[in-house]
Amino acid sequence: MLTTGSFNLVSPTGEGVWNEGTPADIPVVDGARLLVLDPPPYQRSRPAGRLFPHMSGDLVLERVLAPGAAARLLAGCVAEESPGE
Repeated sequence: MLTTGSFNLVSPTGEGVWNEGTPADIPVVDGARLLVLDPPPYQRSRPAGRLFPHMSGDLVLERVLAPGAAARLLAGCVAEESPGE
């Protein structure tokens, strides 16, 4: 069974961040590591399932940013170029 990637990991400067990387590859912005989730540039798939079956995965939503805080973070990001630019 395969799963399909839903997004591409990108730094705020527009550089790709490899899925196989480490947290140190994610740039720090205002004291926190920041990734931008872009649409995938091409379809890619990988085997479904866990690479490390004995390691539990977990995600915690710590807070929802206020519109002004989100706008401030996005202002420091490079805008995605439209095709043909």
